[in-house]
Amino acid sequence: MSGKALGWLALALFAIVLAVFPWTGDLIGERWPTSYELRLVIRAMIIAIVVIGLNLLVGFAGLVSLGQAALYGLGAHVAALLSLRAGFSFVESMAFAVLIPAMMGAVLAFPTVRVRDVYLTVITIAFGLVFVNILRDWVSVTGGASGLANLPRPTILGERLMATRAASFNYYYIVLLCLLVALWVQYAMANSRYGRALRAASQSENAARALGVNVVAVRTLAFAVSAGFAGLAGGLFANLALFVNYETFTFTASIELLLMVILGGAGTMAGPILGTGTLFAAQQFLQGLGEWQTFGYGLLLALVLFLMPRGIVGSLAALRARVLAKPEARQTGAWPNWGPGLETITAAPDERGQVTMQAQGLTLRFGGLTAVNNVAMEVRSGTVHALIGPNGAGKSSLLNVISGFYRASEGEVRVFGQAVANAAPYTLARLGVARSFQNTELFGQMTVLDNVLVGAQPHFRSGFIETILRLPRFRREERAAREEALRLLGFVGLSDFAAEEARNLPFGHQRRLEIARALALRPKLLLLDEPAAGLTHGEIEDLVNLIRGLADRGMTVILVEHHVDMIMAVSDRVTVLDYGEVIADGTVAEVQANPRVIEAYFGAGSEAEQTEAAA
Repeated sequence: MSGKALGWLALALFAIVLAVFPWTGDLIGERWPTSYELRLVIRAMIIAIVVIGLNLLVGFAGLVSLGQAALYGLGAHVAALLSLRAGFSFVESMAFAVLIPAMMGAVLAFPTVRVRDVYLTVITIAFGLVFVNILRDWVSVTGGASGLANLPRPTILGERLMATRAASFNYYYIVLLCLLVALWVQYAMANSRYGRALRAASQSENAARALGVNVVAVRTLAFAVSAGFAGLAGGLFANLALFVNYETFTFTASIELLLMVILGGAGTMAGPILGTGTLFAAQQFLQGLGEWQTFGYGLLLALVLFLMPRGIVGSLAALRARVLAKPEARQTGAWPNWGPGLETITAAPDERGQVTMQAQGLTLRFGGLTAVNNVAMEVRSGTVHALIGPNGAGKSSLLNVISGFYRASEGEVRVFGQAVANAAPYTLARLGVARSFQNTELFGQMTVLDNVLVGAQPHFRSGFIETILRLPRFRREERAAREEALRLLGFVGLSDFAAEEARNLPFGHQRRLEIARALALRPKLLLLDEPAAGLTHGEIEDLVNLIRGLADRGMTVILVEHHVDMIMAVSDRVTVLDYGEVIADGTVAEVQANPRVIEAYFGAGSEAEQTEAAA
């Protein structure tokens, strides 16, 4: 049985077990579970909803938030205040309990997702501490240490929930439905362009931006969804306990939520459920140890994480993969493989000979260092325009300005006739500018196929709701993107490696994959930064055929390369930089004969020496 089928089977069994749990006593002839036990399971399901949201951040976006308990508390207090002070119904208060934390998550995320690692964690910690202080000190609204008590029991369709055993069952199923919805949203996001964009941005932010991913927007969306889940859980908790105060939503609670994600397996579908269940059950069991409770709690976590460093689900999945692994003969195909179905490999090209990219007076300074100085350059459509020069001449810096990674200090860049001064890389990617990197920037923990699918990001038109509900347009776009990605893998000879993680590929194959991923954008302008570095002689010949074939089909290529023979074989025009300035621009023959170029590469010498070097 495949891993995906096994996952769906496990989810179905999980849903069935939870669905019949309240009636277990009736089935075996005993009065079980008791009201206390039923409430414990409801509490565990509520916490699991928070953990699912946090898993979207930690497991997919690679963002560690230690303010999740505060968002959980915000949802609880919104629901409590609206029902207690404003007389809102259960449904109305729950709607705001989701909406307000989601908005707060977006507000919190917009500035914080621009920073990474420890800085983001510190900001979320600060948010959580400030929130708890507000709850404790704003007594007139939150009740301070006394909290908000005697909340009205939730009512749906005229029936008061939790008032009787049967009514408790109804509330149980409401919470279960919310949990299943949260699991579905997690699955739908993870298996869509949103999930791929989140994973891509966490593994290589530069490459994600170059492929049209608005990193700030997609992370803000993940933060908002995660906060919405926390608010939903908070509202459910408030209507279960009928009492809230700040002590439930402290910094310690945020740490416990994060531990549940890690323990279950960050980035897995079932990890939040198993992590929550394991830690929640451990908390109940260890309560009887008195002063040894903290020690037992820490020992359990240390043992599990030591034995299962990828969490319960991640470690079991890795073990299953090793046990079932069978040696497969993967065949590397010839490339480029110009077969049928590649008509869309480029967007509608400009008429041959038109100016595709134009730089005027382009200057880039880093403090007192001038990396690019007053560069003027024109690149025409359907040509290969090489950019060469000695090490440190400013070639990659110029490429980074053209692709939006650096902001020019002076001057202007026009692409496809549009001024794109200081445009973000993802904006240029959506216009049809693709690039590779000097050092390969693959998404190493994603499959080869998913790497190429990230390149198709700008071509999706289905929105978030269409994606979550799996509406027809989403299904059509996803199917078309996969078919095109597979064609591109065949084009670069990597069809047999589609399910392999990109980090496991040989270096030459990684170069092929990076080019296939860039071509998934269907670009009109392709920027290649030393694509031949590390390749064998045969691979370089294949690369020349690829570049020449793309240009012949209307694509414009700007090539930065040190491999002189390759430059001379593939280029239509060459621009030479030295110390950030253009010292020559012309055909291959003109540049070869230019004395300034010879001097830049070989140093000053006699005229005879220069003539001999040029020859």
